[in-house]
Amino acid sequence: MQLKFALPGLALALALVPAAVAKPPDKPKGGATAITIAAKPAVVVYTGATTLSGRLAGAKAGVVVRLEQDDTRPYGDGYTATGPTATVANNGMYSFTVKPLLNTQYRVVAQASPPVTSAATLVRVRMRVGLTLSDLTPARGSRVRFSGTVAPAHDGRTVFIQKRSPSGQFMTIARTTLRDAGEAKSTYSRRVRVSRDGVYRVKVAGDADHVNGLSRLRSVTVHG
Repeated sequence: MQLKFALPGLALALALVPAAVAKPPDKPKGGATAITIAAKPAVVVYTGATTLSGRLAGAKAGVVVRLEQDDTRPYGDGYTATGPTATVANNGMYSFTVKPLLNTQYRVVAQASPPVTSAATLVRVRMRVGLTLSDLTPARGSRVRFSGTVAPAHDGRTVFIQKRSPSGQFMTIARTTLRDAGEAKSTYSRRVRVSRDGVYRVKVAGDADHVNGLSRLRSVTVHG
């Protein structure tokens, strides 16, 4: 008999326990107002510019936005203000133009009430690689000099001279090493025997501060 009365009581107790409620998503850091940020382009060639822009939701025009950056790994633990600020327009939009010299992570802080911080966006910087060929119409089997500069300076890194294959992939046909040319740049030079027509480029592998550098394409037409 005791078991008979205990079961209904247990059922009643369980019925009174509220169902689990899913946790609502976290609010954007700094308050309920959200601010976005995006970089266009997200990859720039050394000394090139990119535009950082976004929108502050639910805000009136005139709110000041501060841009912050972190260019050392691990990103996100050492932001500093870049200096200039922007002002939100009537549609909530803002923008900055920057010229990062190495891979840099950015975020913005809107001086709303309360202040609100965006997520982060990473802008990657390519080494700037120049390429000059001593002869674009060489005789078959002759040697052509591939030379150029790379900025910023990366003395000692390997330079890959590559030729485009029939499938469209670039294959390395020769290597050389970047040499000292001052604080701002490095140089390279290598003579390569050319027997057939082809499209060439030079590649320098990236490091912690920069992504792969790629020269423009150069076409060679062989005669004889």
